[in-house]
Amino acid sequence: MASGDIVFIDGDNRARFPDSHCLFVDDELPAVIDPATKRDELEGLHREKGIGIVVNSHYHIDHTRYDSLFNGAELLASAVDAPAIEDLDELARATGVDDAPWFDIWKSTVRERWNWTERHVALRVEDRDELCLGMNTLRFIHAPGHTAGHMCVHFVEKGAVFLADIELGSFGPWYANRGSDVDAFLDSIEKLKALEADTWYTSHGKGVLQGDIRDRLDAFAGVIYERDERLLEFLSRPRTREEIVSEALIYRRRWEPPQLFELFEWNMASKHLARLERLGLAARDGDRWLRT
Repeated sequence: MASGDIVFIDGDNRARFPDSHCLFVDDELPAVIDPATKRDELEGLHREKGIGIVVNSHYHIDHTRYDSLFNGAELLASAVDAPAIEDLDELARATGVDDAPWFDIWKSTVRERWNWTERHVALRVEDRDELCLGMNTLRFIHAPGHTAGHMCVHFVEKGAVFLADIELGSFGPWYANRGSDVDAFLDSIEKLKALEADTWYTSHGKGVLQGDIRDRLDAFAGVIYERDERLLEFLSRPRTREEIVSEALIYRRRWEPPQLFELFEWNMASKHLARLERLGLAARDGDRWLRT
């Protein structure tokens, strides 16, 4: 008999890529949210409970890679991110690697190393759409920035929220894909501060938080402003793209493989540059940027 409980599944590898924390909802219509870790445990849940709904908060591999375990379940995701869950070329385009010289290597890695498989998104939801599982009503909160369709999940009766990759870690917000947006991320953080909840689940990091988290959300947003300041300081003289990436102003260190580091570092730095230009704090002159 279903308990109605929300069961937190702690991610392997300290919930670092390609793993993340996920949730099992033991309800009349059993559900899992972001199944990307502990394959054996997930398979056991499906055998025992017969998972009926799989929810993907967004299209990233560390949230979707075990979707294919749940034969017979309906897959739910935001209408915006659904194409990148259904098609590898769309995933590449959204990620921003479709025109990279190492695109074919990336595709084989995604399939063979990270177990990614296309899945049809049967249920496409928009902001504030709801799904009743029985004892739990899931309200989907569109919270873009990380991806264009990134969703949080509000468990209405439980007073709980799954924050997905608004994960409140010390690194700060991540918006390095083609459809990511730094200003949208800030707006999403403000939106979440208005929610009333006692329990908060994140996809990475600590995983379960209790009580008022508005200070944590403010600190998370504050990392964006700190990155603005670091970039402005570095632009005290004209800088090229190569100089900006080499300084690792976002990640604060280089990492392997260098191709991905350089792509993601530039994707985030370029979004800051565009933001600073809109604010009148920086300007572009040819292939260089300068603080104004």
